[in-house]
Amino acid sequence: MKRSRYPGVFTDGRHFYTLSNYGKSVYGEKVIKKKGKYYHLWNPRRSKLSASMHLKLKSFPFAGAKILYLGASTGTTVSHVSDLAEIVYAVEVSPISMQKLVSLAEQRKNIFPILEDARKVENFAIFVEEPDIIYQDVSQRDQVEIFIKNMSYFNPNWGFIMLKTRTIDMRRKPREIMKETVKKIKENFTVVEILDISRFQKDHYAIVVRA
Repeated sequence: MKRSRYPGVFTDGRHFYTLSNYGKSVYGEKVIKKKGKYYHLWNPRRSKLSASMHLKLKSFPFAGAKILYLGASTGTTVSHVSDLAEIVYAVEVSPISMQKLVSLAEQRKNIFPILEDARKVENFAIFVEEPDIIYQDVSQRDQVEIFIKNMSYFNPNWGFIMLKTRTIDMRRKPREIMKETVKKIKENFTVVEILDISRFQKDHYAIVVRA
């Protein structure tokens, strides 16, 4: 196991792993123990951030950061990000998903779960301390508007949106939706990277933004 190009992330030459203090598998991922340390396999078919890394993502400011994670679900990617970050504010609207997220937060000291709709920034902003990064993985038709609203409200240094094109419009080509999304985002922010991650996550794009 050696350090990868991404700060805080390790590789065996083929896969990425996050180094963790916790030995329990979160979503069935492989965990390797070496010299008292735990390495969690970061599956690109289960995590869009990992998929982006496998496809040569350049921007990776997660190590030591305060992260506002919108659409945390049951905590698959959150678990890896928590191995890297100072704190992860994990917003999730589904009470069912929140049960697993809370269970994960009870095991890890730097995950702060928030049961709330990501659209309603005013309801959860009081719990969030000046995030460095907003990472969004929200499966909603208005996902772009949700992203822009949160970016404008919190004004972080970085924004990552995992664009689910089919959720916006199943009838249109994913690339058309991506271009339209980028145009909207560029009205307020600087788009620094666009990655087609459909090799691992069908009809998805990873878009990286600077405030």
